[in-house]
Amino acid sequence: MAERITNISKHTVRSRTILDQLTGWGFPSEVQQRMGALGIVWGVFETNLESTLWAFHDEDVAGVRPSTDKSTVSDWIKAFGEGSKKFDQDVQDLLRIASLTANDLMEYRHSLVHGWLIPFPSGPSFIRNPRWNGEQRKRESNDAYVDDNLLDMAIDTAWVLCNVVFSARTVCKDSSKVQRLLAVKTDLARARSQASELRHLTALMNHEKY
Repeated sequence: MAERITNISKHTVRSRTILDQLTGWGFPSEVQQRMGALGIVWGVFETNLESTLWAFHDEDVAGVRPSTDKSTVSDWIKAFGEGSKKFDQDVQDLLRIASLTANDLMEYRHSLVHGWLIPFPSGPSFIRNPRWNGEQRKRESNDAYVDDNLLDMAIDTAWVLCNVVFSARTVCKDSSKVQRLLAVKTDLARARSQASELRHLTALMNHEKY
């Protein structure tokens, strides 16, 4: 029997070549996969965050421009930390911690997506808003290191934030579900530590106790 010949499209061949190139820059398939997963999970968090803010304030958006439409995700994260009059103090405290966690993870994620790539076979990194040419910038410089462990931390943190958002929105509709929200406190504490490490890794590595 003649060997079956499989036709592979040109774009698929090119894509595989580019993926191999990325591997040479320090992005093995495990890292590429995790970077994609982080983008997906962060997107789930970000989109659900907006509708959760509507629930915080009983905002009916049908047929009108939502209050969130003229603001940024940074604004949403800040507003999430401010909570709602619907919640007791223990929930407000949890939301404040979730907001701080989300802000750190957002800065890490933004550096991955918008930063300058610094390829290195043993561990590439990204830097956002560099001042390499002596320029002045509105925003502070941030960097992001990537390997499978760091990205696992980022994915886990993003998923915890998703659970906080889902649960908070549910509590807005049914206050009897509040214990489900408070039950994420232990996971959130882990996520808070991870997000802080991801955002401030350069400073931590320069510390003698790291």
